[in-house]
Amino acid sequence: MKSTFRKDQLHKWEEFLHGIFPDGIPQQHEWTETTEIIGILEKIGHANALNHTFIPFRGGMDLTGARQSYEQGCVEMYLCGFPYILKISKVKFQSFNEAPLEWAHFRVITVPLKPSGVYEKSESNFEELTEITPGDYIDLKFHENGEFQGESLPQSARSLVRLFSGDFVVFSKGSLYNANPNTYDGRHSKLGEEWFLMYLRNEILQTTN
Repeated sequence: MKSTFRKDQLHKWEEFLHGIFPDGIPQQHEWTETTEIIGILEKIGHANALNHTFIPFRGGMDLTGARQSYEQGCVEMYLCGFPYILKISKVKFQSFNEAPLEWAHFRVITVPLKPSGVYEKSESNFEELTEITPGDYIDLKFHENGEFQGESLPQSARSLVRLFSGDFVVFSKGSLYNANPNTYDGRHSKLGEEWFLMYLRNEILQTTN
């Protein structure tokens, strides 16, 4: 039996999707232009239908918006208000024939982004930084300390994450995918798009039969 929250959120998710696709919800749709990418991410982030966005390496947060990055060819995607700088090639919508729309989701597909050079070597596919002026990065520790080279950081200084590679997926907060704590392992990115879709189809079969 669906909880009140789950039922309410899935209803809002369906309404949201019908609002994006008033002529009928397709199985697939892509946004490839930067303005379109930012536009759809903004719509998701400000919708009444709550979302949960799964991060490539681990965990997840709610998508709350997006804007053009100061870095050329990049987008700032906000997760719970925190900026992630990404090089996005496309946002792809995916639904499944004869499956509940709770399985319909958005995939944010990125292309490689070079490290900033602040750190000598990174063992992961992202870096946490302090931005003192737009596009000017220093070690994260200086944001925590509040000063750099003996001077206080400007009020505009902020911490952020630059992601080198990996995809995100966005599901309804009321979905079964979000309800499964094991999905925080980044499987959507580790499996790759096609294998992830095969995994989801199997999950759909198991939960609808």
